[in-house]
Amino acid sequence: MKIFTMFIVFAILASLTLSSCRENSKDHSKFETLLTTLSKTELENEAWHMEELYWEYVQKSDTVSYKTLWHANFIGYPSFGDGVSDKSKIAIWIPELHKDPDLKYSYTLYKKASNAIEGVVIVFYDTDYFWTDKDNKVVRKETYKFTHTWKKVDGKWVILGGMAAMKNQDVLND
Repeated sequence: MKIFTMFIVFAILASLTLSSCRENSKDHSKFETLLTTLSKTELENEAWHMEELYWEYVQKSDTVSYKTLWHANFIGYPSFGDGVSDKSKIAIWIPELHKDPDLKYSYTLYKKASNAIEGVVIVFYDTDYFWTDKDNKVVRKETYKFTHTWKKVDGKWVILGGMAAMKNQDVLND
């Protein structure tokens, strides 16, 4: 009788576990279905739009909005400093762009490539930084290369990781 009772208890537990797994699988498949309703190109276009928003925040020196674009657990290799950075330090470079009140900072983006893989989008691009004087003459220009990895988390695109570096200023035609 004890063996029969243990078998019944085991069967009930197994049934509950399988049922729970099926429910989690259904939730996961709903999520996967939602992701697959957007084409690769649509995902890449959405992530690129986020890059454009990123640079609008930089242009306005809006570090508060800028920081909303980053995942809480972000880690990356920024162009400033010698090491990796987390979200807490990610905006420290923006005020430096705007420090000279006699110069206006602006930028131009050059999308190089993007790749959507299972709801994650990796974007590669170059950015020219320009500083112009009161006569709109360019007095300084720098070019950087960027890569960001974007993912939609809770319906909002955020940067999971990335890297930036100054491009070789002697070879800017590639």
